[in-house]
Amino acid sequence: MQKIKAILLILILFCWNTSSVFAIEESPVKKDQMLTLEDCVGIAINHSPNIKKYEYNLEVAKSNVGIAKSNYFPTLGAGAGIYQDYNSNKNYDGSSNRNLPSVDVYLSQLIWNFGKTSALIRMEKFYQLAAEYQFMDSICNTIYDVKTKYYNALKAQGIRDIEYNNTLICIKNYWRAKKFYESGKKPKIDFVNAEVCLTEAKMRLTDAQTAYDVAMADLANSLYIAFAPDFKIKKIKTFNFYDIYTPQELYDKSKYTKENKLPETLQDKNIKNIAYRTRIEKNTVSEIVTSELLELPFSMDKAFDLAYKNSPDLWVLDATLDAMKQSLLYIKREYYPDITGNIGYGFNNTRTLSNNNLNMAVNMTTAINFKQLKHEIDRAKAEVNLASNDIDLFKQDLYFEVKKCFLNVNKGEQQVINVQSKVEEALENYKLADARYDKLQIDYLTLQQARTDYNNAKILYVNTLYDYNMSLANLEIAMHYHLDDLHHKARHALQYHYQEIFDELESVLHCEYIDKEEGHKHK
Repeated sequence: MQKIKAILLILILFCWNTSSVFAIEESPVKKDQMLTLEDCVGIAINHSPNIKKYEYNLEVAKSNVGIAKSNYFPTLGAGAGIYQDYNSNKNYDGSSNRNLPSVDVYLSQLIWNFGKTSALIRMEKFYQLAAEYQFMDSICNTIYDVKTKYYNALKAQGIRDIEYNNTLICIKNYWRAKKFYESGKKPKIDFVNAEVCLTEAKMRLTDAQTAYDVAMADLANSLYIAFAPDFKIKKIKTFNFYDIYTPQELYDKSKYTKENKLPETLQDKNIKNIAYRTRIEKNTVSEIVTSELLELPFSMDKAFDLAYKNSPDLWVLDATLDAMKQSLLYIKREYYPDITGNIGYGFNNTRTLSNNNLNMAVNMTTAINFKQLKHEIDRAKAEVNLASNDIDLFKQDLYFEVKKCFLNVNKGEQQVINVQSKVEEALENYKLADARYDKLQIDYLTLQQARTDYNNAKILYVNTLYDYNMSLANLEIAMHYHLDDLHHKARHALQYHYQEIFDELESVLHCEYIDKEEGHKHK
């Protein structure tokens, strides 16, 4: 019984200490903090386990270079022991069975092995270069992941706002239809239809709110900030959507809960004079600001050249090919001998005398299995050809990937402009339908159809903005050309010690790709 109590006490103390550790750890995000896209990128880079994985891989590659270079360093050895000396001659002066202590110290140095070690060192250097590019690429991929989640959250936020305003308008129409029915101006069917539309609007709002919450959770996941409080995100120039249908005093999120308790007590007199101004706006009614369309600073033909120059994936493949060539060279020189120099000192002692010896030697040794060597060379040649083929395949895929992304950007630009017009036309149609319903010239279903068309046009506009921004992100990641210079902003948040690698990454927009004998260099 006492043992059980002791175990329970230990578990309680352990849990308490664990919870204290989690409580002490400070979150990089404060509750309801407004984060920009740059803020999110900085947080993600500093918390990404994926980036850390490639950082550790880079450390391994650096160590492998050091191990390869160590072949040129001397090997120091020492030994101590006791051996038994037995002599069967009884006339031997001294004991015929003796334990003799001995000590040996030696130094061995590789003098030359006909380029095998130098080829091995160059091979590991190319692998280190590939690891550096993979580290850089992990930063690019992290930024891309944050962008896609950020854009998705902006889309979900826009649709949530649209559905919130749509529900408020359905409330307005509900009270108006009820007033017309009670006054005998409209049949009951209009009032019933208004009730149905209001219920459907509430359901759509619940779905939109859930989609927004999930999108924000996905964004937080891309930042690797579990247990962080809820935060907000700021709109960007290319996704500058606001849905301001109702006055700010009605657009109060505190009146909306997850139970969907909307202000149903609002009377027609509170809503009937609201202007239909749901547009792409700022918080001021008079200033209409549409999302900006970025002008690409390059043509499609130039985009291909930039993609080939900027792609870390292609750099990795090039470095791997060079490493395979050095591996082939190393294998071809496998049968060359190793020339080594050795120097050693030995000492052993008996009861009557001690023995010291110093030895020096230069040795040349080699061993070779010709059949094995032939197949190893054949395999190394095949690996070189495979690496070269991977480069050709990647260039082909990269060409069409950039072309597809470039065309999607052009399509997105046109679609944004077209859908803007569609939203304006749908708004004008709803204004006319609303005025005619006030004059009892149409029924409620006609009014609601106009309202649905307008609501769907806004949702289409938000989706089009999302598609346009995603097309930009896809083009950026395909070309590794960053239109918003997020790498520069993220650098100030980077906690790793590879400043020279990151500086190289920053200069990717105007790099010159130069092949050198033992590596690649970027100017």
